[in-house]
Amino acid sequence: MKYEPSWVFTIEENELQENHVNMVFPKGLPVLLIKKAGKIYAVSSKCAHMACALAGGTLKDYIIKCPCHDWRFDIRTGEFLDAREIKLPVYEWKSSDGKIFVKI
Repeated sequence: MKYEPSWVFTIEENELQENHVNMVFPKGLPVLLIKKAGKIYAVSSKCAHMACALAGGTLKDYIIKCPCHDWRFDIRTGEFLDAREIKLPVYEWKSSDGKIFVKI
């Protein structure tokens, strides 16, 4: 049987603050929702290096820095800045009736 991704409710849209990292757990997966310049980004919260939680990292512009070993990722693409072939999963998201859903 083939797994079909589905839209999972994560957070009310009015709870998202600009330039703030929001940790959500659709289907138990740690996902960061980040609102920058009015746009929302959904990216895995697990660092590609040693799975440290990026939720505790530093956000500057569109870059989140891992608190464990300073790996830096672009929240728009999931790319690791020092080796672009390494990427975090990024997720589709949508807003419906003031609620944010992530496709998992």
